[in-house]
Amino acid sequence: QKCRIVGNLQPLAMAPAALSAVRWLLIGVLIVIQTYLLVWFLYAAYEIRMYPIKDFGYTIHEFDPWFNYRATEYLAQHGVSKFFKWYDYGSWYPIGRPIGTTIYPGMQLTAVAIWEAMKLAPVVALDVPKELRKVVGRTSKVFEGLGFKYLPYLPKKLTFPVMSINDICCMIPPWFASLASLFCGLMTYEASRSMNAALMAVGVMAVIPAHQMRSVGGKFDNEAIAMAAICSTFWLWMRSVRTPRSWPFGVLTGLSYIYMVAAWGGYIFVLNMIGVHALMLVGLGRFNSGVHKAYTLFYVIGTLGAMQIPVVGWTPLRSVEQLGPFGVFLGYQVLAFCDYQRFRHKMSSSDFVKFRIKAFLALIVALVAVICILWPMGYFGPLSSRIRGLFMKHTKTGNPLVDSVAEHQPANPMVYRSYLNLPLDYAFLGGLVCLFKRNNAAYFIALYGFIASHFSGKMSRLVLICGPITSIVCAIWMGFVLDFIMEPVFVFLGKSPAGGSAAAAPIAAEKKKKEEPAAAAKAKAQAQSTKGKKVDKKQGSASKGWSLASGTEWSLEEWDEDYRPGGIAQLKRAGKSLFFSSLPGTLREDYLAVKSSWHKGMVRNILSLLLLIYVVFISNALGKTLTFLQHCDAVARSMSDAMVKYKQGNVVIDDHWKSYKWLSENTPEDARVMAWWDYGYQITGIGNRTTLADGNTWNHEQIATIGRLLSSPQKKAHNTIRHLADYVLVWSGGPQNDLAISTHFARIGNSVFPDHCGDDDPGCMKFGFIGSDVRDYSQPTPMMKKSLVYNLVKHKEYPGIGAHPSLFEEVHTSKRRMMRIFKVLNVSEESKAWVADPANRVCDAPGSWYCVGQYPPALAKLLAQRKSFSQVEDFNKKGEKSAYTRMIEKQRQSEL
Repeated sequence: QKCRIVGNLQPLAMAPAALSAVRWLLIGVLIVIQTYLLVWFLYAAYEIRMYPIKDFGYTIHEFDPWFNYRATEYLAQHGVSKFFKWYDYGSWYPIGRPIGTTIYPGMQLTAVAIWEAMKLAPVVALDVPKELRKVVGRTSKVFEGLGFKYLPYLPKKLTFPVMSINDICCMIPPWFASLASLFCGLMTYEASRSMNAALMAVGVMAVIPAHQMRSVGGKFDNEAIAMAAICSTFWLWMRSVRTPRSWPFGVLTGLSYIYMVAAWGGYIFVLNMIGVHALMLVGLGRFNSGVHKAYTLFYVIGTLGAMQIPVVGWTPLRSVEQLGPFGVFLGYQVLAFCDYQRFRHKMSSSDFVKFRIKAFLALIVALVAVICILWPMGYFGPLSSRIRGLFMKHTKTGNPLVDSVAEHQPANPMVYRSYLNLPLDYAFLGGLVCLFKRNNAAYFIALYGFIASHFSGKMSRLVLICGPITSIVCAIWMGFVLDFIMEPVFVFLGKSPAGGSAAAAPIAAEKKKKEEPAAAAKAKAQAQSTKGKKVDKKQGSASKGWSLASGTEWSLEEWDEDYRPGGIAQLKRAGKSLFFSSLPGTLREDYLAVKSSWHKGMVRNILSLLLLIYVVFISNALGKTLTFLQHCDAVARSMSDAMVKYKQGNVVIDDHWKSYKWLSENTPEDARVMAWWDYGYQITGIGNRTTLADGNTWNHEQIATIGRLLSSPQKKAHNTIRHLADYVLVWSGGPQNDLAISTHFARIGNSVFPDHCGDDDPGCMKFGFIGSDVRDYSQPTPMMKKSLVYNLVKHKEYPGIGAHPSLFEEVHTSKRRMMRIFKVLNVSEESKAWVADPANRVCDAPGSWYCVGQYPPALAKLLAQRKSFSQVEDFNKKGEKSAYTRMIEKQRQSEL
């Protein structure tokens, strides 16, 4: 009989083992699928950005990337030391520009580091196993048959050749797009703890158009590497505050932040995001020694490293927009000091609260005293016009130069729909799931979403930073749906169900074990004292283990270090204690019982089945996804035009490229070229000729001078140009031509030369075209008709319109008349020689590399007419307000 019973029990004993084996087999299959998806998504981030390389070869794009490429070449040829002491006289003629102190060098250092590493590494060719190629190829064909794109296919050999600086610069954006997608996935995992959500985030981030904006092949721009640096820094910060023991990640956060600072001026966004989140953790009652160490390490290491970058210098401790995180740093030190005193003197809650109030009052008094001393000395730098514009209700900053840039204008709903598309539809749902998680990373994601949506609404260029957060919250929702569908299967196979929040759970086991002896003694004493007394059972049930004052009946969450007294944490615990103690009877116990059995209940399984049916057969999820991918592909193709080369149908339009090449091949090496400031980077980068402005906005007065010359009558303009330039270049055709943006020339010029349009016309409305059709250039206003830019662009196209034959000579017109180059006649060789003489430069010290060029004496009268423009930038903040600025301020006041 005994043997029969044992025999009947054997199948029951083997069932859990069999289920466990099946579960591990299923997990293994899932890991293989997830690995393939990860490789696919990372490859997709690379492949979708390769259209420009396939269409035009390794060609640098647009304007700014040409400067970055030129600077990278200089770094590769001359080394780091000379790079940071490079004073470039090939741009901003005759003043020149100190490159080392006005550039964020992350792009250049990254490209040269890769180039040097490639030279050191041996050229290898790895044979890919045939079986692996077959498996990957067949899997990719299955997805391709469903309509998906950018599937990975393995070649027979993987080669890693040495690449040129030009080719590396063109390839960095696709490479770093994959890195940014990976870090975006890590951020998602930190907030959701879902591998499915993390994978979906990598996939969405790989193709979302907002991420493509600055990262297609050839667009060697700062944001191309900055997105990876942003996501890396944010992920490391989120990881450093996961638990009190995670603080060592603060070191890596600081190092990643240093790279972010070197990469892009948008580091201010990263710094303030982390600072505000650190402040939020205090408000949530989650400050502890781990958070303190993490933020302190991040801030100290990051700030000290950032200050080593010449363009940054002391601004972290002087710039108004960076002082907030510094204030949080000081506040954290005070909180840590108070905690130290609490442990040392074993303070009660009330004493601890009083002590903290006194400590913060002392900090406030000290800060006020320091500010009162330093403010009159001009120590603190003002908000820049771009930063100021992010907090204004209106769309104009008061700086006509900044206002002339299209990407500085506010974003509209069409911009969001185009660049965020389908993932934006699920952002709200993902946000709700994110907040339900309630961990420190989830709150960071919520904060990121709020700040990114606000700033991008003020400046369309910043839709870029919405790419990661939209991908993350969309992926969190996708991961939640997938996990909800899959979890019952794994629970059935023996997996422990994922619990909800531990807020209403019993005390942690470890704490319970420590307190068991004391609790037993206390219970025994209470039993003896109440022996023979009548006890109210209901009252005993309601109050059992619930202390409103301490709240220690709540188990510690992963982000908690101890039961902190006298603060937000204690108030929250007391509030929860008050709520649950007010529940009637056994309601709390019933709630916990339902919660613990929810994951194994039939209702839960039915809901998962219904959700699976909805996703597969009703929601059209596959159709929506394929439509989204088609949209992303269309955006990628539209962004593939290199500006200097682009396609119309199957025809490559390369007028600009060939014109710049003509400039480099048919003009003297010391030739100086005047053009609107947008084109300066291409003139120096492709044409390799000196230009009066290179595309940077650091010298408003120089740009305003160029604007005045282009919008002045030919004779008046020539009187000045002959002392500064040998050639004048204009964009004369296509959608982007000088007449389309010419109204900005006069407006910017008038901000420095008030007599150009006059104070009665700050918007320079007299300089433009008559009629409602902005593309009809046949009816210019009198001022426009006389202007140099109009006569050069429309040279001999209309009767009486053209370059004055004794002042300018047409020497080159591109095949499709998209670019024209004119030689300046009667150039002042005396002024040219005077500027070229090193003795006429002003150095900051004898023998220094920092020697500023000077305008030739013949232009002294012109310079005397200039008024320094009053914008809130350090180099010219002492100027008077222009009529344009006063007009914008008046409009602002009328809106209020």
